[in-house]
This record gives sequence, structure tokens and C-alpha cells, in this order.
Amino acid sequence: MYRKMSPKKKQPKPIQSELSPARKRLYTLITLLIPVLFFLFLEIGLRIANYGGDTRLFVPTPSVNSPYFGLNQNVGRRYFYRDEFTPTPRKDLFLQQKPENGYRIFVLGGSTTAGFPYGNNLTFPRILQRRLIDLFPEKHIEVVNCAFTAINTYTLLDYMDEVLQQQPDLILVYAGHNEYYGALGVASMESVGRSRWLVKTYLNLQHLKIFLWVRNSFHGLRAALSPGAASLPQDPTRTIMARIVRDKKIPYGSRLYQSGLDQFRGNMQDIIKKANKADVPIILSELVSNVRDHRPFVSIKTDDFPPALSEYEAGRNADAQADFAAAKDFYYRAKDYDALRFRASEDMNSIIHELAEMYETQVVPMKKFFEAASPNGLIGENVMWEHLHPKSNGYFLMADAFFETIRANGFIVSDWSTVKYPPADYYEQNWGLTKLDSVHAELSILQLKGGWPFMQDGTPNLFMTHFKPQSAEEQIVFDVIALGEGTLEQGHLKLAAEYEKNREYVKAFHEYKALIYTVPTLDLFYEPMIQLLINMREYHLALRVLFEALRYQDTAFVYKWIGQIYLVLDETERGIRFLQQALKREPNDDQVVYNITRAYYAIGRFQEGDALLKKLQPRIGATREFQELIEFRQIKQQEFEHAER
Repeated sequence: MYRKMSPKKKQPKPIQSELSPARKRLYTLITLLIPVLFFLFLEIGLRIANYGGDTRLFVPTPSVNSPYFGLNQNVGRRYFYRDEFTPTPRKDLFLQQKPENGYRIFVLGGSTTAGFPYGNNLTFPRILQRRLIDLFPEKHIEVVNCAFTAINTYTLLDYMDEVLQQQPDLILVYAGHNEYYGALGVASMESVGRSRWLVKTYLNLQHLKIFLWVRNSFHGLRAALSPGAASLPQDPTRTIMARIVRDKKIPYGSRLYQSGLDQFRGNMQDIIKKANKADVPIILSELVSNVRDHRPFVSIKTDDFPPALSEYEAGRNADAQADFAAAKDFYYRAKDYDALRFRASEDMNSIIHELAEMYETQVVPMKKFFEAASPNGLIGENVMWEHLHPKSNGYFLMADAFFETIRANGFIVSDWSTVKYPPADYYEQNWGLTKLDSVHAELSILQLKGGWPFMQDGTPNLFMTHFKPQSAEEQIVFDVIALGEGTLEQGHLKLAAEYEKNREYVKAFHEYKALIYTVPTLDLFYEPMIQLLINMREYHLALRVLFEALRYQDTAFVYKWIGQIYLVLDETERGIRFLQQALKREPNDDQVVYNITRAYYAIGRFQEGDALLKKLQPRIGATREFQELIEFRQIKQQEFEHAER
């Protein structure tokens, strides 16, 4: 029997859903955007979390509400991340809003420009600023020192965009000694390669938080897998010179030597181009170092050049025989052939002059100034501490060299013929520098010389371990350098307080003077100094200090003190004028209102005094001071009425 077969059901055809070209493009775009959005949100998240900290060059200082910008003390993390030690810039301040009469100069460089081994009160930019302010009181002149230790032209180039945003009128550059070993240099422990394109790309990328996160994560992973491989050797006795050097022998004329020159030329050229594009003039400077009294660090013989030490000894012989021209040639060749490249060679000075000629910019003839101040024209220990850092007289020479170049080329004003200014040595003789600053410099240099390369490599730097302070100044400096306790500024304050306690007021005055030369733009150190001078009844000296302060800052504090001192000197009308200026800047200062009111009564201007008294009454009414003011008015009114009879 056959089973009847049911008819076969037809299967439905699959639905063909063709994507339109527009929808395909949309899906493709979304697919491509997913990783982009991921990294975008990651970058935003890292920024919100402030990953890596704030490394902008300029930040509000000393507080977020300050009218001043200062150098960010964390900016060094851009260039140093493998070592626990990170150099910091100087504490120079400038107004966030450039005034109409402002003239703003930025100075770029390394440790010499930063004023090592002194504090912030003795740098050539600080000396230059005070000289220019004295000459042009009608202008608000700011000289901002952007330098710090162990950086080279890569850092300077990285700074340029941020510097140019601050409306500079002039840029000064003294740089080149750190070109090989400074951060990211061709022979530095912080190097990322010899290719300028690679290093510049790295500098651009490190402004991204994602890049910092990836870099630090890789660094941390490497350190975990190979302890010690990812970090610089951590020895607390090692100086920054010992920490940053990777290649300790770079023969003159070698490929690595030439790489350093190429790096210097390329970076300086880019710096000049940026300044020219922004129409900001730039002044370069020749580089100077100790050639007479500093033996080469590393002397090696090559196929093409003799060892540096033989050239140096030939220079000593010629020097002893009074053949100073030959001695100079030998000394400079010895410096150039020194295979440890902590002193810039004369090839770098040649590059500076070549670029200046190419881009029609000016060069400070620094060698001429230092040679003129040195016996027989041989730069040595008369102006240098060690291989290249100037002594105090050397820093005044540097300031003078920049000053004369600015003057000769008509910057600030085109015609300087009518400008009268004190001789350069006036500033050196009257500078805010004390024994504490000198001791700080001496001990800093001795500590530096206690380690490599002044001592044999591997020798522990035990200078501070064996040092026994013999004076109050030495104890303060020892605490700052060896123990990391306090600052040089706090040391000045401590000494000033001790001198006041012992009634050694002149010594206390000089400590305060050193402090206001350190930070001339803030009231911070003026107040104790002025109070000291008032106690000494040195009113005219106090006025001189306050009028100097007005050249740096236009604050209620300064006008208030000037007004109060004029009242003490019975120059009441003049005192009122300055107190009114203080009141414009700080309308709610009851002490100023009180003093003006009393001054009005003292000269019989009762109606004006009563108007201020009415303003003052709600705030200080029923106090003893208010009652004394009422009684003073009554007495003065009786005196004037009696005089009129």
C-alpha cells in the first residue's frame, strides 16, 4: 500500500537586507571612532585627575588668586622622570596682566643663568632688572629668569611657545654648556635618542596625559622586571653632574661630538625662528668658562688631535713665560679637547655668531667682558668658582655685558644718550648680599667638588659628612644643603631675628635687604625690614626702600607705609596723598581710614575728616581708638579756633 504523499511546502526565501552606502559609511565611522573616543575620554579623565601634576611653565604664584605668574616648581618633571632629583627654576614673578607701560624680558639658560651657587638674590637677570628699573622708572620693567640646572636647548625650545604667549618685548639666551649632558642631550642619562625629530616629537607628546601614563607605566614595569635598569643609580651623595652623564668620553671631532653641535645648531635655529615669527627680538650670548685654572676633566689622544692635558700644560708653560697670547690659544684648545663635555667648545660660540649673522640678531661679547676683567686676558679663578660657574663679581660682569648690548642696540628706548645711570660697580658695592649667601656659595661648590668628576668615579661624596659648622651661617647652610631642612630665605630671617634680639640692627637690616632682593615683587619681606627701620628711627632710609619697592609693585601696603612715615615726619599733606592711594587699592583698610581721618583733623580739614569718621564709625565705634579720634578732633578744633581769635 502506498502512502499518499502530502505536497511539499515551499520554504520562504531569505530576506535580502542590503545596507545602503550611507549606512555602511556610518558604521565604518563608528567603528573607527570607538578607539578614538576611548583615548579621548581617557585623556579627559587623566586631566580631571590631574595625572602627573601641573607641568605648565607659568602658574599663578604664590596662590591661585595672585595677580602674579611665577615659574612652576614642577615644570622639571617634563624633562626628568628617571631620577628622584628634579631641578627647579628660580622664583621670579611677573604680572599676569601686562601693564600698558610694561617692558618684559625673558631669560633662558641653565645653571649659570640660574645663578648657581648663589640664591635667587644674585643672578645676572636679577642684577639686570634692578639696573633697568633704576634707569626707567616710568616703565614697569620685568626680567623673568626661566633657567634651572641641567637643561639644554631642548628645554629652551620647548619653553618658547609658552614664553611668547606672555608678550615678551625681548628674549635673552645664555646656553650651551649643558648641550651634551643636559636633559634629552645626546650624551645624557635622560636622552631618548640623537634624532632631533624624535626628541621634538617626544617633547610634543609629553604634553598629553596619555603619553605620560604610557611612559610611566612602561618605566614602572621595566623597573619591576629589572630592578635598577629603569632608573638612574640612587646615591644620595651624588651631585647632579654625576647623575646626568651617560657618555663620559666624547672626543673632539667625533660623531657624538658633532651630534651635540648639530643638536645645538638646530635647536637654537628653531628658537630664533619662533622669536622672529612672533616679531620678538632675541639676543644670544657667547659662552665663557674657566680656561686658565681648570685642568681638563678627561684627556685622551686621538688620531687627529693631541690630548687635552698636553695642551693645558703647554698653556701653563707659556703663561709662566709671560707669552699670554700663546697661553690663551693653548688653554682654549685644552678646554675644547676635554673629552668630558661640561664646558662648551669654541665651536658653539662660532655657531652662535653664525646664527646671529644669518638671522640678523645680536650677540653679547661675553668673552671680551670676562677677559678684560681677568689678569692678562686669561679667564680663571678670579671670576670663576670651578669649571664654569661665576663668582659674584662674574655675575655682575654678565649683567653688565647684557646691559651694554641692550643699550648699544637701542632696546627699551631708541636713544640712550640722555639716560644717566650709575657705573656698573655701584651695584656690586651696594647689592643685597650677606655672609650667609657667600657661605652658601662656598659650601655648595665644595660639595660639588667632593664628587665626580672632580674626584675619582665611584668615590662617595663625603664632604658634608665630614663638615663641622663653625658659625651660625655655616650651620644654617649645612642644615639646608646636607639635611634638607629649611631654605636660604628662612636662614636670612632667622639671622635677622637673632641680630634684632642682640640689638645688632645694621646686620639685621642687611639680612632683610638680601631677602627683598630675592623676592622684590611681594610685600613678604618688606614689612619686617620697614618695621626695623622705624624702630631705628631711620625714616628716610625706610622711605628710600619703599620708593624702590614701588618700582616693582603697586600695592596698598607700600603706599600705606609711605603715607604713615610722612605723617611721622610731619609732612601731613604728602602723607595724606599716599594714604589716599593706599585706600584706592584697599578700600576697607580701617587703619588707613583712621590715619587719614586723624591727618585731616591735624591740619584743620574737619569736614573731610568727619566724612571719613562717619564711614569708619560702624566698624570701630565704641572702641578706644574711636574715642581717641573724637578727643583728638575736639583738641584740634579748639586749637584752630583759638588761633583764629
